[in-house]
Amino acid sequence: MHRLYLWHHRILYLGVSPENDLHSHHAAQICVSLDATLNIQVSGTGDMFKVSGVFISPDRPHRIDSGDACVLSLYLEPESTEYQTLIQPLRAGKPNGLKTLDLSSEGLSALRHLFMTGGDADDAWSTCVSALGLGSPAEPAGERDLRVEQVVGIIRSEPAHSHTVTQLASAVHLSPDRLMHLFRDQIGIPIRRFILWTRMREVVRLAVDGASLTDAAHASGFSDAAHMSNAFRRMFGFAPSALFSPRDSMDVHILVDPPFSSQTARK
Repeated sequence: MHRLYLWHHRILYLGVSPENDLHSHHAAQICVSLDATLNIQVSGTGDMFKVSGVFISPDRPHRIDSGDACVLSLYLEPESTEYQTLIQPLRAGKPNGLKTLDLSSEGLSALRHLFMTGGDADDAWSTCVSALGLGSPAEPAGERDLRVEQVVGIIRSEPAHSHTVTQLASAVHLSPDRLMHLFRDQIGIPIRRFILWTRMREVVRLAVDGASLTDAAHASGFSDAAHMSNAFRRMFGFAPSALFSPRDSMDVHILVDPPFSSQTARK
């Protein structure tokens, strides 16, 4: 069993970690072994070292070997408001871009319970924030600008379309600079990253529904499966094919629209 929670700018994975080589991705990552320890390698050294949990800074080359143990992996966009607030206690890491984490027995127990029983996206996120000892969430934004809502709707309704900021701004009668500022302020990430996350969410949704990764890639706006797979690797560190094996069961929660509400699909 794997559990996957996919928001608009973060992802939570619970299960056996797919194999990975030395890689880097733009998202910051928190990885915790729920059963044993992790073997971590970072660029510049060939040595592996053991930890129970680790925070990995954005764009830091690394490799994680957890064997057959179940892990929690949380990925956060570094441009997001949540990264700037929640991850603040972890960002003062060592010069190699890593910070080891020692969770309490209560925290590990809560994460194991989440893996065993699942839950909706709000409960899963609250459990992670508490168990991982993250900072205080930012205050909820006020009512969103209708023009931002319209842009979100355009992007989500046409994930395969090659949206440009200029075209989106024109559709809601804003300048590109003003739209980028409003969007980043109210959604939490830059508009181009939101477009990429929207496409990735569509790939996951279609794959869970039974589409091949090639068909899912084309339907989500990628030029081909290789392009999508490379983008997926850059975001999460492993190929999408590692998640969607026919023999594995997957409990997937895909957030419909900010603010948070969830829709569950099962494979």
